[in-house]
Amino acid sequence: MERVTAPAVPLKGPRAACAMSPVDEALAVTFFFVTLGLPWVLAGLAVYIGMYGTATGFACFILAMLLLAFHPLPTFTHHLRRSRLSLALARYFTMELLIDRGHPIIGLCGTPAVEADEFQKLHLPAVYLACPHGVFNYAAIVWCCFSRWLVGWEQYTGAASAVANVPGLRYLAPLIWLVSAERSSIVAALRERRDAASRRGGMIGMVPDGILGAFRGRVGVDELLIGKKRGLLRICTEEGATVFTAWCFGTTSMLTVLQDPCGLMETVSRKTKTAVMGYYGRWGMPIPRRVATTISVAATKATKIANPTAEQVEELHQQVYGALKTTYDLQKAAAGYPDQTLEVK
Repeated sequence: MERVTAPAVPLKGPRAACAMSPVDEALAVTFFFVTLGLPWVLAGLAVYIGMYGTATGFACFILAMLLLAFHPLPTFTHHLRRSRLSLALARYFTMELLIDRGHPIIGLCGTPAVEADEFQKLHLPAVYLACPHGVFNYAAIVWCCFSRWLVGWEQYTGAASAVANVPGLRYLAPLIWLVSAERSSIVAALRERRDAASRRGGMIGMVPDGILGAFRGRVGVDELLIGKKRGLLRICTEEGATVFTAWCFGTTSMLTVLQDPCGLMETVSRKTKTAVMGYYGRWGMPIPRRVATTISVAATKATKIANPTAEQVEELHQQVYGALKTTYDLQKAAAGYPDQTLEVK
């Protein structure tokens, strides 16, 4: 951590992606093609078989789909988080984290202090909000691989349960330690007994703008579409969680969303709580562009209230996203986006 830490300086524009070996780049690209490309390959194959295939071919295809959707995957293990793949992804997106060393909690990130029980008493329970959604927030995915070294703890990630059974996409689960985004699962993760050996329990990451943010994200426009959703912050108030709100610069430039002009895909996605969208990036394929990403983080400690009123939850909402906007404005030049502004809607 000391070797890769340097003072932040104002930049006139976004950083360029760092150099990486052909092997690491091939490893990352293969991972993207499997997780992002396989669902669309299978969808195209399904259409072809439906139009020209035989009954036997269709039955074999269904069996293959079931195998890809339900074969066992490792859960809550370090195999992928400690692999060369995690380093390749960090290099692919040239990820950096801006740290305010004057902050009582954030300032200790990436130092030996995160190993101490005293830090974890301040830190946990913790909810990490990764903004914006984009098609996929890869900075947040890479963060999962390094949270143990940055904040001393392993992070779970809340997402739609359907992700666990989408062929290809489900291979993200061993990296992000997927749990359901339902209220009961989030509460269970935050209340899980702290385990000093595995360094897990009590910390979960979420994407607050959800599917709407995936469809509405635009290059060069930094906006966070929260609307009237307050359920997650209600949980944070009930649990007395520390809310870390991160803006991940560069996310919306990684992939371009393809939508139907009638907005049918967005409607279906919001009804089913599963993103149904087309996207493309590098080489016109479902592979993210090599965009240098920078994470800017604000932290807000929620006062624990067993049955918070709507006004108390709204107060936390204003504190959380007000702190994000303040931190964004202070650090955007160091991220290479000095002329952009953030709007929370």
